[in-house]
This record gives sequence, structure tokens and C-alpha cells, in this order.
Amino acid sequence: MKLLKELTWSLVLALILWLSYALSPFLDLASTQSASIPVFEEQAFCFAALPKQVVQSWLLEQQLESRDVAVQETLKRMALQFKNKRNDALADFHFDYNSALAFYLIAHPKKQFSCMYLPGEGQKKGWITGQHYGVASGVFFFPNELSSKQRQFFEQCVQQMRLETKHFEARRHRFELDGQTYALLWEEHAFALELPKESKQKIRMLQPNGFHLSCPLSLSNLEASWQFLEEIEACSINYYGAQLNNKQALVLDFEILLTFDNQKARAEFLNSCQNAFPDWQWAPNFVRVNEAVYALKKEGDKQLFMCSTPKKYIHNGQIASQTSRSPVVCSGNPSLLTKLDNAGWAAAVLELFPIYRGISDFSARTAQVETSQNTIRWELKKDYYAAGEFLKLLGTALEQ
Repeated sequence: MKLLKELTWSLVLALILWLSYALSPFLDLASTQSASIPVFEEQAFCFAALPKQVVQSWLLEQQLESRDVAVQETLKRMALQFKNKRNDALADFHFDYNSALAFYLIAHPKKQFSCMYLPGEGQKKGWITGQHYGVASGVFFFPNELSSKQRQFFEQCVQQMRLETKHFEARRHRFELDGQTYALLWEEHAFALELPKESKQKIRMLQPNGFHLSCPLSLSNLEASWQFLEEIEACSINYYGAQLNNKQALVLDFEILLTFDNQKARAEFLNSCQNAFPDWQWAPNFVRVNEAVYALKKEGDKQLFMCSTPKKYIHNGQIASQTSRSPVVCSGNPSLLTKLDNAGWAAAVLELFPIYRGISDFSARTAQVETSQNTIRWELKKDYYAAGEFLKLLGTALEQ
């Protein structure tokens, strides 16, 4: 969620800067434009976008068709949420709205950290504040101040940094994760994620069922109490919903397969889980959470399987798994994400939480989700527009 907020912050900042300009020039933008962004040898993730293209393809084109008032209200709330006092440290900085901004995860040997790149001129070079670093082409912003070792590491990264020209398409946003290139495509009533070429190495994942998602993970900058989640390198989950039992305790219905770098990382994850949740009853092969019992099963040297009903999901000591060369797989019914049986009064309470309401509305407007020919396609019902619905979902996430 924190990565999602930081990505959204960079895009929303660009929207705020540009929505005050006349809208007509955006409608005449070329479908493909070029711009230079910094490239690091040590980057684990990079997402870059041209602000003008985002405004054109996410807002103007679809709003002219849908005229969705809810999207306009969402943008107003997002703008108010990110309205800050003037930063005196950047008083001389002039944002270059013709260039691309970018978000990065830098692969520090000990702990990854994130930063955003804002193109422009007029800034000082080097550390401007504890959260701003200036280079000739723009400013890097860090959501959290770095440690002294991280600062030194970033300074070394900047010395080896190069500017590279990228081609940006209005409805195709490319990004890089662990050296692989992905592409996010926007259509009128759907969006799709084009995956990299299939990996030469097979990946063990669960057989898709319920609402399924298998993907690599690269978590960073989590709060101290949640940093043990950064040990997870990949996740494969089948989710079937939840219910309240007779004692009104929450019981999840799921199966999940976690992948770690090695056996030591898996052991450290389990130890950290026990320290983070001392009130749960831990045993070698299960964990009791309130009235719910979830099975734990080590798979090989670096995987961990967890499920809600072992008799249902573990047969003769085996789980339903498969191998795949695709780095990401998503399929199934997304309405299961907000399914809560036997909820009673609790259902009304959940509707008070914006993120629950947003996911519920978004999944109800989904026609189908599938992974085919190395592309994940999320198609909405014909009455709903992809960009607008996604912006509304992001808006509710940022209300947390």
C-alpha cells in the first residue's frame, strides 16, 4: 500500500501542476513522445510517466466520453489531500512539465529504499535537505530520510547514473521490475498488463482457484513492525472470501504459498511473525488466531504454505501446485475479495471504510479477469470506463 501511495503521489503532483493550464493543447498531443530519465545500475523498480500524457489518456479522453462526476470529485479530494505548504528548500526549483517524472526502488544491499524523480532546473546539486537530492536534470525526493550508509550508497549510485531516452505512449505505460520490462495498457473499458517474456526458470505456484494472484514481491520501506514481510520474494494466493463464525470472529478462507530466498530467510520470517503477533497461538504446523486455525506447512527449502482448511487444501501431504514460466498470473472472481458471509451488522460497518467500499464497487463493475498469452486482462462492464474507475479506487485507497 505504501508503494501504491508513493506512485500515486508522483502522478497526482503532476496532475495538480497541469490541470490549471488550458486543456486544449493536451488533446493534440502526439501518441508517442520521447523524454530522458535517470537510469541506475542498482534500480530494482522503475516507473516513469509523462504528466501531459497521463492527463490526456487518464482524464480528458475518457471524461469527455463518460462525464463521470465521481471522478471529478475524487480528483478534488486527492488534490486537497496532497496540498502542502510551500517547500522553501525548493524555492528556486522549476518543474519541467515537458519531461518525465519517475519512481524508483533502489536495491541497497541491506534494505531497499524508494525515491521519486522530478525533472527541472534551478535546484542546488547534492543534498538540499534530508529528503531532497539535486542533480543537473532535476531533484530526487525521498519519502523517508535515509540512514548515513544509505545516503553514501545513493551518492555512489548517482556517480554511475546515466540519462536514457525513453519512448512514452499515451495508453501504454512501461515500467521495469528486477530488470524485466512490463507494460500497462489502457483501453476504454479495460486495462491489461503485458508481462515480460517467459522466464527460463520455472516458478512453483498454486493451481489457480477462487480469486488467484501469483507474483514476485519487492517490498521495502515498511514500518518496523512489518519489516519481516520484506523477506518474501514471491507470493501465490487463492482467496475464497471470509465469514464471521458463531462467536463473531473473522475466519478467512484461503491458501497461500510464499517463496523466500533460502531456508534461513524462511526461518527468520516465521520467528518475526511470532514476535509480531505474540497473542496468537503458534505451533510447528498451525497457528490459532482468535477462533480460527490456519495450517502451516514447509515446502522444500524455501517455500511456506498456509491455508484455512487443511482437510480441504492438503491431500495426502500434497498441495495443489503447478510450475509456470510466467512471472505474474491473475484470474478469477474479484468480488471474492470483499465477500463476507454471516456478516450481519458488521457488513454495514465495513461499508464505512473507504477502501472496502472502493474494492467492492470496483469488483462489482468487473466483467472478467484472466491471464492469457502472457497478458493479464481486467475487463470492466461496458457501462464503466477503466481510467475513471481506477482513479476512483486510488482515491478511496488514499483516504486511509
